[in-house]
Amino acid sequence: MLWRMNAEILGKLLLDLYRDARELPLGEFQRGALDRLREVLPFDTAWWGMARTDRSLHSSCLYDLPPSFVDVWMQHRDGDDLAAAVIANPGVTVCFDHRAMWNSPCMRELLKTFDVQQALSTLLMNPTLQVLTFLSLYRSSGRPRFTAAERGFKQLVMPHLWAAWTANWVAQLASARAHSASSQVAFAITDQQGTLHDAEPHFADLLRREWPQWQGPELPASLRVGLEGGRPIEREHIVARLYPVRGLFLAELRARSLLEGLSPRELVIAEHFGRGESYKQVAVALRISPATVRAHLRTIYFKLGIADKTGLTRILDGRDAIASPITPPGQTPLQGRRAKS
Repeated sequence: MLWRMNAEILGKLLLDLYRDARELPLGEFQRGALDRLREVLPFDTAWWGMARTDRSLHSSCLYDLPPSFVDVWMQHRDGDDLAAAVIANPGVTVCFDHRAMWNSPCMRELLKTFDVQQALSTLLMNPTLQVLTFLSLYRSSGRPRFTAAERGFKQLVMPHLWAAWTANWVAQLASARAHSASSQVAFAITDQQGTLHDAEPHFADLLRREWPQWQGPELPASLRVGLEGGRPIEREHIVARLYPVRGLFLAELRARSLLEGLSPRELVIAEHFGRGESYKQVAVALRISPATVRAHLRTIYFKLGIADKTGLTRILDGRDAIASPITPPGQTPLQGRRAKS
């Protein structure tokens, strides 16, 4: 492949990256971006993620590498000279050839186990969160060495990959918002350690209903446990759900409905009556007496703090607006793909 860096090659790559940032779901963007990058900068495998300077991982996206790659790296990360080099030179792309890989205790293990013979690695610092975004491209046995031109091109493109990735988060939040009709629902992007990287303004408001002193950027500890469980987390004032997406999480918060304080029988009666049925119609539908319906409604009104059917209908409408969860990432309607030229 004739590999001459010029404005046309770079311009087409950047246009595709930013278009994919708008169109691809959160779970597909990194793979799509690396597919496109490989068309102009050949590599075999890659690792894209976020970490801190102590090398604790906050997200991890492996490209054509098995999950065990991270396990091996974690066992030997203190001897990762490539990581040390890029941490010492943020924004600078570092090239490790076969000899440099072999001389690094950690990279030697990756070389022997996964045939990672050479690497181009770059990291950028988020000054607000003190989190590093890194991308390492690897070549295997029998491949030509990375050239100085390729190293320079990777260094030039890396800030755009980062910007496009964060733009993809914004697009994902906008997509989630478009499919939620309620102001009582808010979304955010968080990493494996519970650090927020992007959030709708109302997200913080909902968090502070439950934790008034919360300042961030980490989620409260009782929500961070959900990063592993995947089940809804129910609190007094909010319900949270965390959807895993390639080393990140789409966090959804919603305010709890007053209806959640009703018993199952009370909720059924409230739904019938609030939708316009009379005492007698509710009684017939549930095979109970109208007097029993009236007694239940008095309890329902007391629990909800309302006085009539109008108030009940308003609460039911609010509940319906927030009851339907979002489509999990990777299955969103934003399925547009970049057309191959």
